[in-house]
Amino acid sequence: MRYAVFGDVHANWEALTAVLAECEKIGVDSYLCIGDLVGYNADPSDCLEKIKSLPLAGVVMGNHDEQASEDSDLAGFNAQAAMAIEWTRNNLTDDQRNWLKKLRLTMQIGKITIVHASLDSPKRWGYIFDKLSAGASFSYQFSQICFCGHSHVPLAFEKFGTIQGGKYSEIKIQAGHKYLINVGSVGQPRDGDWRSAFVIYDTDKNLVTLHRIPYEIKAAQEKIIKAGLPERLALRLEKGA
Repeated sequence: MRYAVFGDVHANWEALTAVLAECEKIGVDSYLCIGDLVGYNADPSDCLEKIKSLPLAGVVMGNHDEQASEDSDLAGFNAQAAMAIEWTRNNLTDDQRNWLKKLRLTMQIGKITIVHASLDSPKRWGYIFDKLSAGASFSYQFSQICFCGHSHVPLAFEKFGTIQGGKYSEIKIQAGHKYLINVGSVGQPRDGDWRSAFVIYDTDKNLVTLHRIPYEIKAAQEKIIKAGLPERLALRLEKGA
C-alpha cells in the first residue's frame, strides 16, 4: 500500500494540483491529509472540493480549518492570517464550512495516527520543533507512526529508548521503534525551500520518503493579490518562509 500523506495546503491550488499530479505518477493507493486545507491563499473552495474527491483514508482538522468553520474572534492570529481567515469564511459555502467543522482532531488508521499539531494537546495547536515537544506527543501515541504538520517544516523524530530527530529525506520504519513525522507543507513551506512538500509511505517497503515538487508559484501569487489578500502572503511563498 502506498499512502500519500500531505497537509497545510492552505488554499494553494497550483501547489495542490502539482502534488496530486506527482502522486499519480508515483502510483498512490490512498491519501492521508493532516489538515489546514484552507487559509492564507486564494482557492479555498476548489482545494477543499478537490481533497474531498480523493480516495482519502483519513483527514483531520487544522487550526485554520477550525477558524474558517466558525465565526469566533481571531485574536490569536496575526493580522495577515486573520484577514485571510475572514476572507476564507466569505468564500466557502455553508456546506463546506460545516464539513470542516465536523473534522476530527486525531484519527488512527491501522498502525498510523494523523494529527495536525500534536497528540498531547491537539486543540491547543502546539508546535513540535524539538525532542521535548516530540516526547510530550509520543506519550499519547499508541500507533507506530504518527504523521503531523502545523509548523510547515518537515522534521522527523524516532523513539527507541531515547528520542532522536531532525531533518530527513527517507526513513526506514523499524519494528519496535515509534516515529513522529512532520510531512511539511503543500501550500506554504517555511523551511527555506519554496517547493511543495509531502511524503509517500510505502507499507510494503516500510519506507517513508519526503518529496519536494515545484509548482506555478507566480500564478498563486497573482491570485492572492487579485483577491485583495495581504501582499506579504504572496511574497513569502517564493522565500519558503
